[in-house]
Amino acid sequence: MEKSLSIDNIFVFILIFNAFRVKEIYYSRALLFGVLMAIVFRIIFITVGVELVNRFHWILYVFGAFLVYTGIKMFTAGDDEEFDPKAHPVYKWIKKVLPVVPHDGGGKYLIKEDGKRRYTMLFVVVVMLSVIDLVFAVDSIPAVMGISTNKMVIYTSNIFAVLGLRSLFFLLRGAITKFDYLQQGIAIVLIFIGAKMLGEHWISQWLGKSQQVVLSLLVIVLCITGSIVYSILKKRKGVPDEDDKIADTPND
Repeated sequence: MEKSLSIDNIFVFILIFNAFRVKEIYYSRALLFGVLMAIVFRIIFITVGVELVNRFHWILYVFGAFLVYTGIKMFTAGDDEEFDPKAHPVYKWIKKVLPVVPHDGGGKYLIKEDGKRRYTMLFVVVVMLSVIDLVFAVDSIPAVMGISTNKMVIYTSNIFAVLGLRSLFFLLRGAITKFDYLQQGIAIVLIFIGAKMLGEHWISQWLGKSQQVVLSLLVIVLCITGSIVYSILKKRKGVPDEDDKIADTPND
């Protein structure tokens, strides 16, 4: 489940790299440090979240309602609501408090210009990757709590999902933009997990914990696979084929 929810991160990572015009040779390095920072942030976030749930069990219902709301909002989101990295508060804050230069510094994060230390755009990208991952963890961590409350399961599923982001990025970056309905598939997963958390008391009377886990995984696989297949079979109206785009491009 965590791996499937991580797919949504890839969309945003692609937007960040494009917005800051990161050279392809620096993708791997930026992702490595961004992922390592994201793991640290997630461990802190999970520790706080698990402690809150242990003390106040009713918070699970708040998480469930939040997942349903997030899923509905994601399902109905239009193309005009596309994420803009340069309009994000984190980017504006970095530019305000740190001396940032408008280039990658030849692959460096910190350089010296006019005898002063300056942070490069590559440093900004690494911070953005880790912070944005934490933003997405706001729904993925409650989601895994809807399947298991075991601390080890929550920690390891999140860490392994984040560690797999680099390989997942390079695997999907060329194809993910062609899956027009993948976002809707992920949204349905969030709505399902949220509804399951809200109805935990009644569902537990009919299904055991292991049966609930199997059901959740089946729904996740069905939603993600179904959205990908549907995207391939039915292209959105008004979106031309790649061949048509090439044919319509004027020759020099």
